[in-house]
Amino acid sequence: MADLSTLRSDLATALSAVGAVSFAYPKQQPNANAIILVPATPYIMPMAIGGASNRLHVRFDIVVTVGITDTEAALANIENLQLGVLNALPVGTSIIDGWSGPLPVDVGPSKMVTSQITVEVVTTNNGN
Repeated sequence: MADLSTLRSDLATALSAVGAVSFAYPKQQPNANAIILVPATPYIMPMAIGGASNRLHVRFDIVVTVGITDTEAALANIENLQLGVLNALPVGTSIIDGWSGPLPVDVGPSKMVTSQITVEVVTTNNGN
């Protein structure tokens, strides 16, 4: 892998196939019907056993958002988005935690439901 920016962009591009707007970086004010990559904790974990290694494990929280005008429809929409994300994850992406329960949030004037899942991708550190 060339660098973490490319890793993030590649993952966001794969997730854009779900049909929602996909963002490779956290948004200050997320919009509804979006998939947002956020660095997870821990974020970048170098893997070395008994010597130097250029292998990195990188974790992201994938946050999904849908608009909420009707709670039943919002729940159905976020469940569809969650399943779409699972189907769109690139081969080699590990799921670390399951989806969080959907939570209603107010972002500015918008009311949304959000949920997140933590994934991990293994890559190499090419010194970039």
